[in-house]
Amino acid sequence: MSLYVTRVEFAPRMMTREMAAYYLSISLRDLDVLREQKEITPKGRGRRVLYDKADLDRIADKMPERPATRGQRS
Repeated sequence: MSLYVTRVEFAPRMMTREMAAYYLSISLRDLDVLREQKEITPKGRGRRVLYDKADLDRIADKMPERPATRGQRS
């Protein structure tokens, strides 16, 4: 008997709360704050809450740049 495992090599279009926070490299609480401030609007059906990758990319593009700090490469 052979068992096949599907391996995802790309980010899915719709992401759970946990995946969305991981994708943006922020905490779940920070994602919740973005939602409360209406910076991002989740989508989904029923009880399932999902975030659109395009919306997450828009948030990432708006994040400010940070200068390199001592000990970091630029």
